[in-house]
Amino acid sequence: MTDHALSADPSSKSGKLTGWHVFWIMLGFFGLMFTVNGIFLYHAITSFPGEDVKKSYLQGLDYNSTLDAKASQDLLGWSAAAGLYDENLVFNLADSAGEPISARLVSVELRHPGSTTHDEVVVLESHGSGDYVTSVADLPAGRWDAQFKVFDVEGDEVVFRANKRIVIVP
Repeated sequence: MTDHALSADPSSKSGKLTGWHVFWIMLGFFGLMFTVNGIFLYHAITSFPGEDVKKSYLQGLDYNSTLDAKASQDLLGWSAAAGLYDENLVFNLADSAGEPISARLVSVELRHPGSTTHDEVVVLESHGSGDYVTSVADLPAGRWDAQFKVFDVEGDEVVFRANKRIVIVP
């Protein structure tokens, strides 16, 4: 059996981890973390358009009137259907007996879920037989939320609302 003594050569500096090495490693790690988080934060803030519903807090406080309007709409018994035909958005309205309702003021708010840039409100034209039509040829392709409003005979108060998601293809 041979005696081998293990000794560390104090003159060998390569591979030795010092306090300064740990300091610079930690500083680099956290510097990289803050930089990446800052980039993500910048892109999140600049790409989000913000509150999409105007005065959402006040709408929440006045929610009972929204429930009353929904109950009044349910008592009417009207039914609605909407869809895309060629480059037109067609909204069909019928009463509780299935008879078409024409000669009403009908508007639609077209909202893009990802951006408010192209959102618009359009008044639909009555084409008889309960059909109301508007062209959507100028809208960019993609998903759209169509929020229809049917007004009373005088055109003052909304008596019926309907929502439909449509997809415009190029």
